[in-house]
Amino acid sequence: MFLVRKATQEDAAAVWDFVSRSGLKVDGLPAIESFLIAESETKEWLGVIGLETIGASGLLRALVLNRSGSTSERLLRFFDQVVLFAKEANLDELFLTSKEESFFFQVFGFSTISLAEVPELVRENELFSNQSDQRIIMRKRLI
Repeated sequence: MFLVRKATQEDAAAVWDFVSRSGLKVDGLPAIESFLIAESETKEWLGVIGLETIGASGLLRALVLNRSGSTSERLLRFFDQVVLFAKEANLDELFLTSKEESFFFQVFGFSTISLAEVPELVRENELFSNQSDQRIIMRKRLI
C-alpha cells in the first residue's frame, strides 16, 4: 500500500535531493508545491513527479522512481493518481517531453504531437524553449 500526496515546503530539500540523485538537474524545476510524492506506509519514498500548472494545461516534469521500492503495479497506480490529481485540478490536458517515445505513456493515453500543437502558453515554458528538436512531446487530453 502507498499514498500519493502533494509535496510541502518541508519536503523541498528531500525532493531536490531525490531528483538530483537520479541525474536530473533541479535548476528550472517548478515550485515544490507542484510536486507529488508517492510514499509507502512506512514513509519510504517510491517516486516523485512535478505537475506544473500552466493555464488549463499540466506539464509533467522530473518523474523519478526509487528503483528498490518500485514495481510495475506501483508505477501504474502512482501514475493513475497523478492523472487523478490533474483532473481534480480541472486541467484539460497534460504534456510531457521525453528523449524517446514511451509505450508506458501511451498506455495512459498519451500520444506524440508536434511542437506546433502545444498551446502557446505552454510553449513559453523554459522546458520547451530549451529543448532540442530531438525531444518527443506527448499529450493526454483529460476532457
